[in-house]
Formats: sequence, C-alpha cells, structure tokens
Amino acid sequence: MLAQADRLVAAGGSDEAAFALRETERRYLPDTLKAYLDVPPARRDATAETMLIEQLRLLERATAQRLKVLSESAETALAANGTFLTERFGALDTLPETAPLGADPSDGAPPTALVRRLLEAVEREAGAEPGAILERAAARFAAAFPAITTVQRGGMFGRGPVEVVALDVPRRDDLQRYQLVRTRAGAVEATVTRYLRGIKNRTYAYDVGEWAQALIEDLAAYVERERGARATLTRLFMEQR
Repeated sequence: MLAQADRLVAAGGSDEAAFALRETERRYLPDTLKAYLDVPPARRDATAETMLIEQLRLLERATAQRLKVLSESAETALAANGTFLTERFGALDTLPETAPLGADPSDGAPPTALVRRLLEAVEREAGAEPGAILERAAARFAAAFPAITTVQRGGMFGRGPVEVVALDVPRRDDLQRYQLVRTRAGAVEATVTRYLRGIKNRTYAYDVGEWAQALIEDLAAYVERERGARATLTRLFMEQR
C-alpha cells in the first residue's frame, strides 16, 4: 500500500493523508519493526509477537484509510480534468474516431460506396419523420466531415433542434454548398448553391433524393482527394459491417 501511495503523495492531495503516509514509510513502520527487533530473541515470546501484529494491523488500517482519501482526491481531479477536456474539445461522441495505428486508411471500399453507405445510414436512422433527417444528418456529417460541415441549431443558446445542415464541398474549379433547412411547416428543404472564386452563384432546390445523389458524387470525389476524409469514412464503413 505504501508503494501504491508514492505516486498519489507526489501528486498532492490531502496534506494530512500525504503527511501520514510519508511518516509511516519513513518513521512509523521502521520504528515499529525496530522496537520488536530490539527485544532480545529469548524474550520474543507470543506476547511480543501479538503486540507486533496488532501494531502492524493498526498501521495497515491507518495506511488504507489515508490511501483511500488520496485516491478520492485523485479521482476528483480526474473527473475535473475530464470536464475541462469536454469543454475544450467537445463531447466524445461528437468527434471522429482516429485511424488505428499501422492501418492503411486507403484500404476498404471505394469512396462512392463509403459515401453512399453513410447517406443510407442517415436515411435508415431518420425513419419516416422529416425533421429527424436533420438531426441524423447533423450527427453523421459532423463526425465524417468536420472540416466542411456546419450545423445551426435553434432555441436559446443554440441548444434546440437542428435548423440547418450545410456541407461546403470543394471541387476542382468551384465549391458546392449542399444544404438541408427546416421549413416553418416542419418539412426539409434541400438546396445546392455554387460558389465560384468565393462568389455566390445561383441556388437550386432539389428533392432530398436528387440532392443526396448529387452529394454522393461530389463527396466521393472529395474523399478521393482528401486522405483524412477517406480514413474517417473507411472506419465508419468497417464499424457498420
């Protein structure tokens, strides 16, 4: 237990508990053993052994109690660190997973199949509810394409339902903004806007099926060029198998 306490003592925590553990290792335990060994061998009878064992048990229980105090302090610090990291980087389930070490992210299905599988997952998870497609698209696209996805939420402080999901997909000569918007009637409007050299051109409205098909083609080309995006989609593909 004293060996376990070394790291906790070094990390800080309760001053009383840390002091008691340091003194137990430095003084209390050695002094107890010395007191027993100072008894001449001929006098180390059952009474002396009983006293030694009782004193060692007392030190053991006291050490366990102090170790518990320091452990609780370390657990509190760990929880506080987790809160800080979540506030700094976002919740775990909102971040894309990393590729396994040594894995080749170019392995697996071709880009078109990966993108199609992603959109099929959005459709499957959303079901028949029109508004649900915005929530699932926001979660899936933000995880797969964080660099090009924008999500806007309604409500106070932006904590309400998803109102807009947009993907700015760069192409060879322009940029296509694929956008899903919640209408006042609760339906979903799908649009594609072309940006040429940063200048907004005409916006076209599509039904969701046509919008998804065009998105598959442009996203597949994007994934083909961007190794990081391909790695993320490959992992998603493997997780769904």
